[in-house]
Parts: sequence; C-alpha cells; structure tokens
Amino acid sequence: MSDFVRLLVATFVCWLMLGGSGEPAGAQAMPPVTEPMATAVPEPAGTAVPEPAVTAVVAPAPEPAKPAVQPVGVLAEPISVRLTQGLATLDSHRSPDAARLRRFYEARSFAAAWHLDNGAAGIALVPAAQSLLTVFERADADGLLPSDYHSAAIQARMGAVEPVRQAELDVLLTDALMDYVGDVHRGRLPPHVIAQEFALVPPAIDRVETAAAALKAPDLTAFLAGLAPNRASYVQLRAALHTLRAIERAGGWPRVPDGPKLSLGVSDPTVRALRRRLAVTGELDARLPVSPVYDQPLKAAVQRFQARHGLDPDGTVRPATLAALNVGVADRISSVIANMERERWMPDDLGPRHVLVNIPGFDLTVVDNNAVVMVMPVIVGTKVRRTPIFASAITSLIWNPTWSVPTKLAREDILPKLRDNPNYLAEQHIALYDGSFSGGRINPAAIDWLTFEDINRFRLRQMPGAHNALGQVKFNIPNDFDVYLHDTPHREKFGKAVRTFSSGCVRVGKPLALADFLLADMPEWPPERRKQVLEKGETHLVALHTPVPVYLLYRTAWVDAQGVMQFREDIYGRDAQVIQAIRRSAESAARSVGSAG
Repeated sequence: MSDFVRLLVATFVCWLMLGGSGEPAGAQAMPPVTEPMATAVPEPAGTAVPEPAVTAVVAPAPEPAKPAVQPVGVLAEPISVRLTQGLATLDSHRSPDAARLRRFYEARSFAAAWHLDNGAAGIALVPAAQSLLTVFERADADGLLPSDYHSAAIQARMGAVEPVRQAELDVLLTDALMDYVGDVHRGRLPPHVIAQEFALVPPAIDRVETAAAALKAPDLTAFLAGLAPNRASYVQLRAALHTLRAIERAGGWPRVPDGPKLSLGVSDPTVRALRRRLAVTGELDARLPVSPVYDQPLKAAVQRFQARHGLDPDGTVRPATLAALNVGVADRISSVIANMERERWMPDDLGPRHVLVNIPGFDLTVVDNNAVVMVMPVIVGTKVRRTPIFASAITSLIWNPTWSVPTKLAREDILPKLRDNPNYLAEQHIALYDGSFSGGRINPAAIDWLTFEDINRFRLRQMPGAHNALGQVKFNIPNDFDVYLHDTPHREKFGKAVRTFSSGCVRVGKPLALADFLLADMPEWPPERRKQVLEKGETHLVALHTPVPVYLLYRTAWVDAQGVMQFREDIYGRDAQVIQAIRRSAESAARSVGSAG
C-alpha cells in the first residue's frame, strides 16, 4: 500500500472516532451531511488494496442515576432511609407527616437537625433540642396537649446511641415542632372541619419554613412564643387559664346545693356553701365569717358574680344564677381552651378601625384608632337559627330598607301565620309576587291559605317603614350566610339578659349611632340629610368610601377592660363542639396509626 493510501485510511478511521464531525469537542459543529461523498482514489496497477479494519465506536455506559439530594452527615443516611421506609410505626399516638419531613430534610441534604457529631465523644443532642422539649412540656399553658407532640415516642429514644434510634429521634422532634408551630399559631383544626358555620380563615403559616427558621433563631423559646397570637384577648385568656388550673389543683370550688331562693335577709344552711363558693373566685372576701345569713356584703358579691356571667345583677340567687355557680372548674377550663382555639383563627391584625360582634355576649363593640369608642347590645339568632362565625366588612348601608323574606322563613314562619290570619301580609305591609320580584303582584286575599302548601312559588317583600323587620337602617356585610346587621322595631327585647330572638342576623341596639360612625368620612351625608331621608321614608343605598372590617365572634370567656374574667352561657354549644372535635381528631390519628402498624 502506498503512503498516500495509508494516510487516507488513517484519516478516515480518525474521522469515524471523532463521531464523523472532524472537530474536537467544543469546536464549532459543521452542518450535518445527509449523503456520504464518494472519493475516487487512483491505485497503482497490480496492487491489491486491503479492506480497512472496522473500528467499533462504543458510547460510554451511563452513570447510575444520583439522588437529587446527597445525604450529608453521620445521621443523614439513616434519616433518609427512615423517611423512605415509612414513619407510621414511630408513634402509636400520632403518625408523623412524611411529606413535610421529606421537604424539610431534603432542603438540608438530610443532615440531622437536633444532633451534632462530637467526634470521639459521639453524637449528641444540640442545646436547642432541650429547649424544644421544654416548650412541648409547657404546651398546656396555651391550652394545647403535650402528648400531641410525640412526647412518649421522644422520651423512649432519649439517650439512644444507635444511629437508627438517633435518626428517629431527630425526625420525631422535627415533626413535633412542625405540628406545634401550626397549632399555636392558627389552631389545631380548620374551623370549617368542626362546623360549616365556623367560617373564619386562620392566618397562614408554612410549617416547614417556620421550623427551619426556628432552628436558626438565636433563642428558640422566644421564637416559638412569638408565634402565638399577641392580642390582649389571647394573652389574657392564657393568664386566666393559669389561674383556673391553680384553683383546680387546690380542689376547685364547692357546689351550692339546691334550696330556697336566696335574697337579702334569708337565713339558710345553703348560704354557707354560697359564701365558700364566692370566696374561691374572689367575689367575696374570704376573711368574712361563714354565716348562714344572707347579708349585704354577700348580696354585693352575688351581684358581682352575676355581672361576670351575663346575668341580671339583682343580687338574688334563682335557678339561672345557681346553675352558673355550679359550673365546675374543669368546665370553665374547657371553655377558656375553646376560646383560645377560636382566638387562633383570627387575623393577626384586626385593623385600627373595626366592628366586633360577640354572639354569646350579646354586644357589639366599635373600635376606632385601636380604642373602643362604642358598645351596644345586640340580638342574635335562636338556637335553631344560629348566627354564624365569620369575618367580613361593612360595605354599605341602606336607609329605610325593604325586607325580602327568605324562603325558609316564608315556609316555616309566615305560612302558619297566614293560616291563622289570612290578613297577615296586609297587616305587615308585605307584598306578594308571582315567582320573582320581577313578576306581577298577587292579591293574597285571593288564595285559600288553609289548603295552600307551596308558598315558595311566591316571593315576599316587606315595604319600608316603622313596621319593617329591618327597622330604619340595614348594614350590608358580604358573606355566604345571607346574614347582615340591622335595626329592629322590636326594641323591647334589648332589655332581656339572654337575647337569642333573630333568625340569624344581628339586630343592633344603636343603629343610628353605628351609622354615624360609618359615615364619619362622608361629608355628602351630613346629619341633616340622614334625618331628612329617614323622615321621608325614602330607600337609599349608601356605599361606604372605606369599608369597615366586621367580625362575628363567639366568645364565652374573656377578660374585660377592668381585668375581670367574664363568662357567658355557651348558647349554641360551640365550646363543646371545639373540644370534642379536637378530641376526635386525636383519637382518629391514634386509630389510623394503629391500623397502619
């Protein structure tokens, strides 16, 4: 073979090994050639040209796929393995949240959060771990249960030297932290899970990011304490819980036995029990003699107790007062815990200007520039038609409103009244429409109400005026329950101690004063114009320049401005709903862990 041919073959083989590009790696690629070019090579006569050796070009074998996160640290591998194998068996009370934990540990390459490698001294817990355990031990100060934070499972692994057990301890501490930060900040259960009429939306929190931030905090205890609501309403309940638990540890308070009505001048053995009962909670000076005579200091103490519990403060012990006296300390503690849970559903900031309705307290409070400027009585829904819990804003008001009767009220309330009195609609100035308010009006006298069943084929609207169920003004608050604030012509009911008379809406004791507050920044609606509109009976919708936040809350326990603990009857049983839902959630978690095991 000539030198020319050998050179040509070597060049061809080299070209094949370079992938046919003829360029070293990183060089500018040439456009692809779709057809090979044939090159004629002259050969000397009589010389045989051997076939070029075939050289196979084998692509390198792909490397094994690497995990997205490489374990780092002595305990990283057992932590990664434990997260992969499953976590349900770690705690028979509550299963850790695998998705949250994987997200947390992947962000730190599975490095332990609560352990350090001290070389020859071995692996040890970091100081922050003990601080965290102390926070869990004291969780009951916020009405939480220490057992909800893997307390038994954590204690079973404390002091472990096996890497697997240490990894499990690390995971349990992290999961407990993530549970705790959510529980103390926004509550243990979403409100709507407990009841659909609990429509507050708790403040958001990312448990994984918050746990990571807690680890970096210079003072873990202070960081976690800052996650609880800092409003006075919550802080005061926390202090009240501490006081009540101290009373419980001391034996609680005695029961006042049934007996005669107790009033000034009565002498009866039950008076001694009454004195001991009031001495425990501070309404009566404990240094006074335990006399069987109902005297003036005792009457004053009873009046203080009645005022603290929303009762008529007449100083006489009747059944309602006796029932309140005999509510046990354990029940009062449960009430405070339920109220603390509901406080965690509230926004962190209610706004410097807002309206707050306390449903079982039967009052409405107006706050301006973070100061209470007005308090008025309200009437709320019956035990059947309960006023819901939610947050919204007063966006507008209507002078001299009409009232469109809800179909449920038409069927359940008005139809029975029409059967007793066919003239009821006319007497109440209620117009009857065919199908909808855009349909024609119908004469109700033309209908035999004794036999008529389907009143909801009609729509009913009460005309404005002194007779109107909404009174002189209605306050619109957008919500899913068709609930609003309004005036009422039945003002005599505001004198009752327990005011559950509405169909779910809130009747306001001082509607015109509330309107004055809402219109304070609207010079186009001076007092003279408002008075003129009301006197003429004209219906006017007024959109507020600045909607005012409004909160319909359920507070059965709180501390008033004078620092006095207040309790109210749980009129709708909502305290019990909250406590039972928390208990059921814990039991359900334990059952699911048992099934998984």
